[in-house]
Amino acid sequence: MSNLSKTLMLAVVAAGALALAEPARAQSFLCEDTFKLDDSTMQAYRFGPDVAPPAPIPEPEVNPLKLRILKYASFAMRHRLSGLASYYSTSLDGTLTANGERYHNKQMSAAHLTLPLGSWVEVTARATGRKLRLRVNDRGPYVNKFAIDLSQAAARFLGVDIAEDRFVSIRVIGLPGEEPLPQDAIDGPKAPVIEETAALTPAAK
Repeated sequence: MSNLSKTLMLAVVAAGALALAEPARAQSFLCEDTFKLDDSTMQAYRFGPDVAPPAPIPEPEVNPLKLRILKYASFAMRHRLSGLASYYSTSLDGTLTANGERYHNKQMSAAHLTLPLGSWVEVTARATGRKLRLRVNDRGPYVNKFAIDLSQAAARFLGVDIAEDRFVSIRVIGLPGEEPLPQDAIDGPKAPVIEETAALTPAAK
């Protein structure tokens, strides 16, 4: 066999071996191949135990009375709620008020220039310290130095009909259609009473 024949035979054998061999797979430089890793494979790469989701934070309980107090405090800033108090004259007994009710000297009522008719207020007299709850059913007073106009019965109870100091403070405790706030909600918690006891010693003989 000549050298040429040997060379051709080796070339055919080499070509067949290359054809039957599995093609080599080069590693992708940009990691383009997708590898599917299951949970058991990834378990080794996890850090620490599984963390439970945080418990939901409960919403704080809302006290409806406190919400009303805050609402009234914001509402009161738009109205004049302190100053001198005047009171109705006797001649106005039986006349109509701004909301259509009859005014009577012996009933408890009040007039305010800007508060909504039907509002409830707590009026405190500085001179006597007395408080009175009144419903606003009329407009007035129309003299600038006065902040509220009281019925004669209300003025007498508070003492502003005879006191030299007729200054009063006014607090909104209910809007039209609402029941007035309970007194304990306005006053807040009372301070604990501390009882003092004196040690008794027998009288000296």
